[in-house]
Amino acid sequence: MAQIKRQRKFSTGDSDNMKRKQFHSAHQSISYFEDLSNEIIYEIFEYFDFDYIYETFSNLNQRFVNLIINSNLPIKINISSVSKPNFERYYTNRIIPNRHRIKSLRITNIFAVNTILSPQDNISKLTRLETLILTNISSSYLRNLQYLINLPKLSSLTIICKGDIIYKDYTMYDQAEIYHQIFQSPVLKYFNVLLEMSLMPIVSSLSFATNRYSSVEHLVIKNNIELNELYIILSYVPQIRRLSISALQKP
Repeated sequence: MAQIKRQRKFSTGDSDNMKRKQFHSAHQSISYFEDLSNEIIYEIFEYFDFDYIYETFSNLNQRFVNLIINSNLPIKINISSVSKPNFERYYTNRIIPNRHRIKSLRITNIFAVNTILSPQDNISKLTRLETLILTNISSSYLRNLQYLINLPKLSSLTIICKGDIIYKDYTMYDQAEIYHQIFQSPVLKYFNVLLEMSLMPIVSSLSFATNRYSSVEHLVIKNNIELNELYIILSYVPQIRRLSISALQKP
């Protein structure tokens, strides 16, 4: 009996030693970031904006240059506070060569919106774009949204306009046309919109949907909106699952 217990003890000890060796071996094999496979590095890159990835990894070695530059990996672009000259360089060196790779695009800069979204040719090359966020922009650029209709993968759209500019640049009909154009986007699932902050009705010229409907499932309206206008908008989104309204007014 004592011999059996000693054998079991030795067997357990050997098993523990083997596990420790395997752990240390695995730990040593991933002790350097460069030792990770390309697939894992790509998964890590998905959590960061392209600019951060470029600045952090592009000067390490040729392998990372190939992973970042000579790659078809989808990228995220975030353009916020930047001077016009710096943006023009960024646009020429980073965005133009990679337009076909952009998966997510966030713009909070007025002249950046004008440069990227104005020419129809520019927008048509954003073939992999899934998420577009336009924040604090002038409503004069919203006329270019008609070109977004043809983007095959655009599923999430956020438009936040400057309220102090909306009256000078846009009529109520124009704003109704924005809704009409956006609701024609073929695969859009999420739409978040704020066109102005006044009490003025914004879609009084938008008619009820009859034969064309939107694929939107999550709608966020940050405008003040009347109940009869809401009914009109909802007629375009029969697949809606979530609705958020900031201020619902009485007619």
